[in-house]
Amino acid sequence: MNPDLMVVEKFEQVINTISKRFSTYGFQRIKTPAFERYDLYSKVTSSVNRKEMVKVIDPSGEVFVLRPDVTIPITQELSHSESELTSEHRFYYVEEVFRISSDPTEKIERTQAGIEYFCRRSPDVDAETIYLALQTMKDLAFDDIKIEIGHTAFFLEMISQLPLTEFQIDKLKASIQAKNSAEIGELLSTVDADEAIKQAVMQIPYLYGKPEDVLKRAKEIATTSRMQGTISYIEDVCRQLKDYDEQLVIDFGLINRMDYYSGILFQGYVGHFGKPVLMGGRYDRLGHEFGADLPAIGFACEIESLVKALDNQKGRKGEATWK
Repeated sequence: MNPDLMVVEKFEQVINTISKRFSTYGFQRIKTPAFERYDLYSKVTSSVNRKEMVKVIDPSGEVFVLRPDVTIPITQELSHSESELTSEHRFYYVEEVFRISSDPTEKIERTQAGIEYFCRRSPDVDAETIYLALQTMKDLAFDDIKIEIGHTAFFLEMISQLPLTEFQIDKLKASIQAKNSAEIGELLSTVDADEAIKQAVMQIPYLYGKPEDVLKRAKEIATTSRMQGTISYIEDVCRQLKDYDEQLVIDFGLINRMDYYSGILFQGYVGHFGKPVLMGGRYDRLGHEFGADLPAIGFACEIESLVKALDNQKGRKGEATWK
């Protein structure tokens, strides 16, 4: 068979498998426009870097962008009909997204599949969403599945007690994400603040591992009731996923995608593949950008990455593992 045709077939198999799983959970497929006004993304708090957007100017001079994100236009569209969430909404999508990467080997156009679950925040709902992410990866027959779980409130509450500039916060985020203790210590040494708080921040990169162990250590450095509440919330989520405890990892350093996220964060990994194949979290405040109260949680995965990960797994086993 022609290699290009084989790739298309694999893409469709992955998409069909994911779509079937989403549908069984009551999610309805929707579409968003390929072109959106640049203002939609430039004026909204977003995880999309404006420099990554593919911009197009129409004959009248108005600037449009090729779809760089799906969550934002779905939230905006729902805000047109609901200023406040009166009932749950379950949507899923399979769309092309367009972003310019700093890596020249990365394609601008990628196929993304994901869910947007508009609902009130609760450990039950968040656990259900993480379980759906786990089931989606299991449907694709991946080996060694891991879900890393973090929460935006823990880090934000901790740094609220430090007199940091925006530049210092960004640098601290990057250092924590890279687990660079030396850089974190050097930055904090210039900050005039309580040593106990600074020592607690130094511990964040090490708050990684099995849920029971990490949550116990997190309680020891939590300095406010809000931080304790965040830990209790994650405990509740993990309790409902106790049958999958071996596949869960807590990571309080999971803070790289905090722009419009406002609660639990998670990302999925599979064996022998160096980057996440699935990423998600809760974004309860995104609707406020459009004058609406539309709390939600969701996740997305790139089909290209899933196909590469499956091929990698198949190559290591030397046999077909998924059809």
